[in-house]
Amino acid sequence: MKKLLFLLFVSLIGFGAWLFWANNSNPNREKAYINIPTGADYNKVLALLKKDNLLINTLSFDVFAKLKGYPNHVKPGHYIIGKSMTSRAIVNLLYYGIQSPITCRPYNIRTNEDFAGLFGRTLELDSTDIIEQLNNEHFCAQYGCTPNNIMSRFIYEEYAFPQWNIGEKAFFEHMDSVYKRFWNSERLQKATAIGLKPKEVMILASIVEKECMKDKELRTVAGVYLNRLKIDMPLQADPTLVFALRDFDAKRVTNYHKEYESPYNTYKHSGLPPGPICLPFKKSVDAVLDAEAHDYLYFCANPDMSGYSVFSRTLDEQNKVANLYRKKMNEMNIH
Repeated sequence: MKKLLFLLFVSLIGFGAWLFWANNSNPNREKAYINIPTGADYNKVLALLKKDNLLINTLSFDVFAKLKGYPNHVKPGHYIIGKSMTSRAIVNLLYYGIQSPITCRPYNIRTNEDFAGLFGRTLELDSTDIIEQLNNEHFCAQYGCTPNNIMSRFIYEEYAFPQWNIGEKAFFEHMDSVYKRFWNSERLQKATAIGLKPKEVMILASIVEKECMKDKELRTVAGVYLNRLKIDMPLQADPTLVFALRDFDAKRVTNYHKEYESPYNTYKHSGLPPGPICLPFKKSVDAVLDAEAHDYLYFCANPDMSGYSVFSRTLDEQNKVANLYRKKMNEMNIH
């Protein structure tokens, strides 16, 4: 009997020592993350952890998890698994649902589909559901928008979401709170001073952004378009033609683009197009609000191909520069 107890004692000591060793952190594991979807069970969590080699020892994790009762307390979310975290620490992290916030900065957003795709990849949101909302007249109307200009309701900045599984309703509420914070009383007053509503500022800012290669020209270009709007002159903005045809790889705008019938064809239709052609940076929005006061009505890319523009007051001046630029484009075989 004593021998049996001794063997049992030794076994327990051995198991405890093994458990302690297996629980040690793995210096070769890099900091990583795991996204546990809503409705996932314990086996799904184990599969996700093993798939990305986040566990030092599966058995030690399983022992600690079951001792903690984690299999019955799986919580969805985005969890950061630190390099030095032990099996016990990982179990505690998941058991208590200590999520890490998700950050996302929109990039290259031109269409509702781009927007839905980005946030569908970043959060536990269905991009199909998002795009259905953005294309829904009733949904957009609650923000004073239409599906064509709902993108004017979002601001380009780094978003910090408290939860990966934030939910669609909370997602849009969060986005709207950022919008309202951006459009403070100062910006609203500036918009009124130039005779535009916030959504119109966003539309114009998107055009200004796509026209400018150099930030120092943003305010000048914005001034050109405001001058055209004041006299009901067509904006004649090439980027709107590219957007109309979704020809985003176009290196040169041709008559093919200019002849295409669309409300976004600012050669055929005066005034602003129905909605923004991209999600503009804050600097572009502020460039419109603080547009440079001048009497330029035209601008063209500089024929020296420096990325800067040449600004003109008359059509004759504009045509001289434009002819030189077209000649340079032909010489460079850009079609």
